[in-house]
Amino acid sequence: MTTAPVPFDPEHEFVTPPLYALNLSAAQRCVLDWIERQGGLFAYINVAVDDAAADMELSDSTVYDALARLSTIGLLVRDDAGGHRINARYFFSANPDLRRLVAAALVDPPITPDARAEAPRKVGNTDSRRRRSIRSV
Repeated sequence: MTTAPVPFDPEHEFVTPPLYALNLSAAQRCVLDWIERQGGLFAYINVAVDDAAADMELSDSTVYDALARLSTIGLLVRDDAGGHRINARYFFSANPDLRRLVAAALVDPPITPDARAEAPRKVGNTDSRRRRSIRSV
């Protein structure tokens, strides 16, 4: 017996526990914010711990510990090359309007060009006359 697939529900799929429930330290919040400011929300970034620690005025070991905890609980995603990216579920959970927009994009039908879109562009009469007239300089 096969079960019917569960419909996609963004209010369930994109929601994470609130940050206060995760009991993050100030250093962990700082590292999360630093990675977001460095572009880690949209792409994997390599975190040079010594540079990050100097920028945040933290010790290297504190940054290492924060990266390890954030990766363990899933707020940070690591790739094979060692880069870090913020979990998109966290971002969408913090931005409910954007979450609804993405959910609508996932369920809306695709846009397909029709015959008019593939036809050559019509040149108006005024444009046609301008192209034919030769003006002295």
